[in-house]
Amino acid sequence: RQQIAALAQESPEGPGASLLRCRRWYVSPFLRALQTAAYALAPLRRLPGEPLTMRVTPQANEIIQTPMSLDCQGKKGNVGIKVVTRAISKIADTFEEDDDDPQNQALASSRQEELADVTNTLCSMDITEVAQTWWSEVSAFKKEHLKQDDARVKRLVQRILLQDDQPCVGVVAHSLLFKRLIQVFWPKDAALQEELRLALRNGASHDTADPYQDKIMNCGTLVLTFRYQRAGAEIIKAAFLFDGHMESALARGMQTQEETEDMDGTYDADPAPPMRDRAVSQELL
Repeated sequence: RQQIAALAQESPEGPGASLLRCRRWYVSPFLRALQTAAYALAPLRRLPGEPLTMRVTPQANEIIQTPMSLDCQGKKGNVGIKVVTRAISKIADTFEEDDDDPQNQALASSRQEELADVTNTLCSMDITEVAQTWWSEVSAFKKEHLKQDDARVKRLVQRILLQDDQPCVGVVAHSLLFKRLIQVFWPKDAALQEELRLALRNGASHDTADPYQDKIMNCGTLVLTFRYQRAGAEIIKAAFLFDGHMESALARGMQTQEETEDMDGTYDADPAPPMRDRAVSQELL
């Protein structure tokens, strides 16, 4: 939150210009993504100009990898306005857990302002798409469901590229979703692939995992540029903000371990508008 607030003070031509231009956001309905969006987007909402719009959508759900992916299991009855009230309640709980000095009026005022800020952000989100059950039962997972998730990833990108008229669109979602998105829209040109690998490593050693098989670090913010034409969509540029990296560049104790499934993905579509920037922000796990 502080990093984004500081970025908002930079020049519109600075490295975070894409993030500052982003006035349209899609957010996963899972609690951790909603909390990330509440804190990360609150300072962007205060910027002058076009209002910030945020739409909670199941298209940004995490990808279930196994029947034990319990962090992908929705909570029964958590639909509609309850998606928002539950997120607010969980944030409020963290305030109660803090051992702040109640006599410190400056801190109390700051915390009150923080709570109002994130609550207002959550209450400004469009929750039309989560009016009914928006998650899949983890216990019912089968490997063939991964192909369905591939189709969902493609629909999400198609929605952003074709149906959204904004030149820069943001997504707050999850590591495996973004991993698969990068794989599905990985360019075919070998030279461009190497450019993306270099950009995704962002200064990290070449001894780290191949970015094609790696994940964005926890809380990483990545800006992707897509080219969209008759042959289909592909990523042509990538840039991390806030000194971000892929996960394998982190110390081992900071990495997460998850099972993966490698699948081929292709996407053919009709002609569409020319290249656009897409800002992608990972969720807080």
